[in-house]
Amino acid sequence: MKKLLLLVAATALAFGASAKVVLPKVLGTNMVLQQNADVNLWGKADADAKVTVKVSWDKAKIKTKADENGNWAVKVATPAGSFDKYTISISDGEEIVLENVMIGDVWITSGQSNMEMPVRGWDRQPVENAKDYILSAAKYADQIRMFTVPRARSYNEDKEDCVGGEWLCAAPKSVAEMSAVAYLFAYNLVGKVDFPIGIITSNWGGTRIESWMPMKALEDVLSKEQIEHKHNVHSIKPTELYCAMIAPIRKYNARGFLWYQGCSNLGDIDHYDIMQARMVQQWREDWGDTENKMPFYFTMIAPHSYGNSRAIAYPLFVECQQRALANIPNCAMAATTDTGEEVCIHPAKKNEVGERMAAFALRDLYGQGGVDVVAPTYESYKVDGNSIIVTLKDVGPGLTPGYGKWIKGFEIAGADKVFHPANAYVHSHREVKVSSDKVKEPVAVRYAFRNFIPCDFMSVLGLPVVPFRTDNWNDAM
Repeated sequence: MKKLLLLVAATALAFGASAKVVLPKVLGTNMVLQQNADVNLWGKADADAKVTVKVSWDKAKIKTKADENGNWAVKVATPAGSFDKYTISISDGEEIVLENVMIGDVWITSGQSNMEMPVRGWDRQPVENAKDYILSAAKYADQIRMFTVPRARSYNEDKEDCVGGEWLCAAPKSVAEMSAVAYLFAYNLVGKVDFPIGIITSNWGGTRIESWMPMKALEDVLSKEQIEHKHNVHSIKPTELYCAMIAPIRKYNARGFLWYQGCSNLGDIDHYDIMQARMVQQWREDWGDTENKMPFYFTMIAPHSYGNSRAIAYPLFVECQQRALANIPNCAMAATTDTGEEVCIHPAKKNEVGERMAAFALRDLYGQGGVDVVAPTYESYKVDGNSIIVTLKDVGPGLTPGYGKWIKGFEIAGADKVFHPANAYVHSHREVKVSSDKVKEPVAVRYAFRNFIPCDFMSVLGLPVVPFRTDNWNDAM
């Protein structure tokens, strides 16, 4: 009889546990929901269970029914963002309540280690001004919230939920562990917008872009042989991070995307630009955006030795990123020519990245343009005797250093394709004059076109000139 009572009690407990609605990890207390949207709420319940959703910003109750597998989903209209705090009640007879919910703009951020790197930094790899960001974090508790997707892998099989994670409000302890670039993007927005910024960040250091794409997207742009090659060049296979770390969050309504990745693809760049364009298309489709309304902002990888400071693998990859930029609608690239470190692949200057991507958002979405936020880039050149005059675009108010100061990072070559350090100075508003005593008949000019070379050329607003060359000599060093 005692065994029978225990069995009945255990059965009742098990039923009670299964009867309670189960939410995905990304839906929880402290979350930020996308403003002015019909946001998705979803989860599990018993098969055919009736589920009721109540939100404190609206008196209406939303009722639905779980399907035969227990899956249910509803859409809830959100108001304009504010610093009001709300609750959400979800019940199938047993109520769960999500508290301290706020409404603002949500951004999805992803990439490898330079996006993953926390505000506190890593051993021998600091984040500049980290202590100040950490100690001031508490005052942003109602302005910045972040959900970090834990690392997980799944080959070519979409996972329904993250393996863990929770929404955290800004506070010294939590901010110390948050993605520095993602946090500093939000940090540079708050105070300029009148609502909270929510970040969902999904990162894994040392990973390649093909791991963040589903197989159907890869098959659209690569041959079977190319996909097979990508299975053999890294321990994390194509699709594994998309399926385990992007698929579980793609129902969560968002405003846009941030991306900082590329170093792991440095030696295999032939198809990077088309893969990036296809990845962006896929992510937008996953989030229900068929009109390219969700901006995609990404970071130019930073200068670093990459095994040989004099080699040109880095600037060749930057060219690939520029091709991707040209082929992705509603897209912008944050230049980082000035942030790199020769001996550390994780630059301490993370605020520059967050600030530059925030500037794109302020210009594109928040009506706070009026100044140039695009980095200067190469436009054209002409030979002028024993000099070459280079013209740039997107220079804004002008270029620096000026007033007769030499610019670091220029090289010049003749027909022999041998590049020599050059004398270069700002010649006019958009022009630079470049020459060298060792090159009497110049043919080509390069700027910052090494894996790492000291350089200091930028707009007077502090936006660094993107590495460039006037030649197409991939074999010239």
